[in-house]
Amino acid sequence: MNFLRVFATDLRQVLSWRLVFAIIITLIIYGFAGLGFIGENTDVWYIVGMAVWGSTAFFTLFTIPSFVFSSAIAMDWQDKATRYWIIRIGSDRYTVSKLLACAIAGFLAHFIAALLLIVILSAKFPLYIQGSSTEVYERTLMQNGRPLIGMLLFIADRSMQAVIAAEIGMVISVFFTHPYVAVAAPLGIILTMSRLIYKYKLPSVIDMLNWNTISAETAGATVLYKFLLTFFYTILFSCIAVYGMRRKIAHE
Repeated sequence: MNFLRVFATDLRQVLSWRLVFAIIITLIIYGFAGLGFIGENTDVWYIVGMAVWGSTAFFTLFTIPSFVFSSAIAMDWQDKATRYWIIRIGSDRYTVSKLLACAIAGFLAHFIAALLLIVILSAKFPLYIQGSSTEVYERTLMQNGRPLIGMLLFIADRSMQAVIAAEIGMVISVFFTHPYVAVAAPLGIILTMSRLIYKYKLPSVIDMLNWNTISAETAGATVLYKFLLTFFYTILFSCIAVYGMRRKIAHE
């Protein structure tokens, strides 16, 4: 069995009730978070922006996307299915396939929920009322008559945070094979890393809590930069997960 067939199988598993549940829960959380920002001259951009960066955003971004597929390796291990797959395709391809499917699951869970929120709100509120924000998506797109493109890039930007959180959950589950660890670990790790980064004055580019401060001159360049950063993390986490799986199999 080649890698693409295995990856296609993992993607089919991503499109499950777990993804639907994560989308619904994220939508509900953001919906209630956005209610507090509705006023007479409110636009969709303001509500969505405040909801995504409100007090509930950390839980939503760093926990719910992990629910979809981050525990897949741990569940396979508990069901004693890991050995079957590794014999057929090898531990490296098995692990990388799971991690890539996990990344897609994390992105879809957050992006679709945020997109649905935009669609629902746009039925009652205008997409964008002229503002003066320095946010790169507003400054370069929305203020130039392209609010929808700006919002789509904005939620894609934030969804890449969800990708990293989901990947962290899966990597941890390689070493601690319990499904709940995969869901609970990302938030704790990201919060702890943020404190260490602040304390020891490490580069803020690795701080997931300061993701919004990473930007370029244009919206497109910002999304590309964050995509490359996410891609780097995916490669790094793949290497760690492959190493962990090799050790786990060797010491089983």
